[in-house]
Amino acid sequence: MLASLCRLLGGILLFSAGIAFLRKGLKRKTGARVEAALRKLTPQPAFAVAVGALVTCAMQSSSAVTVIIVGLVDSGVIDVYQAFYIIIGANLGTCLTAYIVAFRTRILGPLALVISASMYLMKERFGRDPAVVFFGLGCILEGVEVTCSALAWLAEIPDILNALVVFGQVPFFGVLAGAVFTGIIQSSSVTTAILVGLVREGLVNLRAAVSLALGSNIGTCATTLIAGLTASPAGRVTAMLHLVFNLAGVIAVLPVFSAFVKIVEIVSPADPGYRLANAHTLFNLMSILVIFPWCRQFVDLVKGRHTWI
Repeated sequence: MLASLCRLLGGILLFSAGIAFLRKGLKRKTGARVEAALRKLTPQPAFAVAVGALVTCAMQSSSAVTVIIVGLVDSGVIDVYQAFYIIIGANLGTCLTAYIVAFRTRILGPLALVISASMYLMKERFGRDPAVVFFGLGCILEGVEVTCSALAWLAEIPDILNALVVFGQVPFFGVLAGAVFTGIIQSSSVTTAILVGLVREGLVNLRAAVSLALGSNIGTCATTLIAGLTASPAGRVTAMLHLVFNLAGVIAVLPVFSAFVKIVEIVSPADPGYRLANAHTLFNLMSILVIFPWCRQFVDLVKGRHTWI
C-alpha cells in the first residue's frame, strides 16, 4: 500500500513536471516550428480527426494525447477548434487500443527521454527548446504510466469487481460506476481490458459491460481535467470540451441503450469480447459523425458556458 502511494505521488509529480517542461519548450521559438508542422498536418477538420486517431493509436493513451493537446493550446500553438477535432479523433483512436490492449508497449516514454538527452548533448545543432519539449513529453508519458501502474492494484480487489458487476445491471449506474472506476485508475484501457475478461468469462453480460465501458469514456477525462487546472483559459476550455463531448454522447445513447446493444450484437461476431470492443468503437464513431458538422458551434457553446461559469 505504502509503495503504491509513493509511486502514485511520484507519477503525479512526474506528470505535472512534464506539462511544465512541455509548455516551456513550446512557448519559445520551438512553438513556431510545431505550429507550422501542425498547420500542415491538419489543413482540414477531417484530417485533424485522423491525426488525433493515428497519434492515439501510436501512443496507446488517449489521456496522454489530450493532455499534450491542452499543453499545445495553453502555449498558443493551436486553437481550441483544432484541438477539439484532434480530441474527438483521439477518442476513436483509443478504440484500437482496446483491441490490442494485450500488446501495450511502454517504450515511448523512455524513447522520448533518450531523444531529449541526445538533442541536449547536440544543443549547438538543435538548440535547447526541442530537448525541453521531448523531455516534457517523456515525463508526461512516464507519469501516466507510473500513475496507472500505482493504481492497478485496485483492479484486483474482488469487492470492487463485484460492485462493477452489480452496478452494470442498470445502465445509468453502470455508466456511473465505469466513470468513477476509470477516473480512479486513470486508464480507460485498463477498464476495457478488465471488462473484456469479465464478459468472456461470463461473469458479466454484454449489456452490463457496455454500460461500464461507456462510463469509462467519461472517467478518462479526469486526467485532462487535472491538466487543465493550471492551464490558461483556452487550455481549461479544451479540457472541458473533452468532458462535455464524452458526457453528451453517453447521455444521448442511454435512452436507446437496449437498441444500441442489440445493434452491436447483430453486427459483431459471437465472441463477447469482440462485441464489447465493437460497442466501444461504434459509440465513438457515432458520436463523431453526429457532432462533426457542428463542431465549431459546439466549441462556441462550451466556450460561452465556460466563460459564464
